[in-house]
Amino acid sequence: MRKFTDTTISLSKQLYFLQAKFPHGRGLIKKGKLFWSCRLKLDEAYGSYTIKILYDLNSSPKVYVIEPNLYDITDGIEPPHIYIFNESTTKLCLYLPSAGEWTSSKFLSDTIVPWASLWFMYFSGWLATGKWHGGGEHPDIDESFIKGKVL
Repeated sequence: MRKFTDTTISLSKQLYFLQAKFPHGRGLIKKGKLFWSCRLKLDEAYGSYTIKILYDLNSSPKVYVIEPNLYDITDGIEPPHIYIFNESTTKLCLYLPSAGEWTSSKFLSDTIVPWASLWFMYFSGWLATGKWHGGGEHPDIDESFIKGKVL
């Protein structure tokens, strides 16, 4: 369990900066959790994707693809660097949790959202070539890490 420290950025500040940097996104804080969604409009070559971020101060942010349905786009073939992939849910793997790339002292607007945009660029390349050019390492995880529902 992550400790709340002086450097932890509050949920209200996280939401404020998400809204400031991505004014077309929408979010709220409810029962100690931040819920935020946004349409990421990349250029024509990469398309547009709607994501939803779920975050609380005791866990890492979870990023889900809401639209389009990646399962349909890939004909059910699982792309690299995801945690959940099925007909209804895709949860992205944006960083290696054990590497300290994400901490609660970082802004979602400066890390998670740009990382998601970059993931979609690499995803587009993977669709075209069958190769993932984004590098990275996908961790071995247990079921407790990926459990959770898109709300």
